[in-house]
Amino acid sequence: MTKSRTFKKDEPPIPFHYKFYLIYWEDIQSDSGWRDLKDIQESKPAICVSTGWLVKKDKKVHILMSDYNYDEKGNMADGGNTTVIPTKNVIRKYEIEGL
Repeated sequence: MTKSRTFKKDEPPIPFHYKFYLIYWEDIQSDSGWRDLKDIQESKPAICVSTGWLVKKDKKVHILMSDYNYDEKGNMADGGNTTVIPTKNVIRKYEIEGL
């Protein structure tokens, strides 16, 4: 495992060793409005992009956490801004190095 990084003296280190990713994934599209049938038949799924620390990856899900905070003692307290992507919807992922 790599060591935690400290970016400046007054900033605490990243408190975990997960890798940071940019993930392209496919999502549903829906529309409750009226549209021409030909237009409906040409509809495609949405291509989405999400970033974060990949905190879980298995056959069912990829879970990203984009934010976290520290408690008063400088330890990691909570994670936030999470995205749960079904693994079957992942198109491609890129590791962002240096964090």
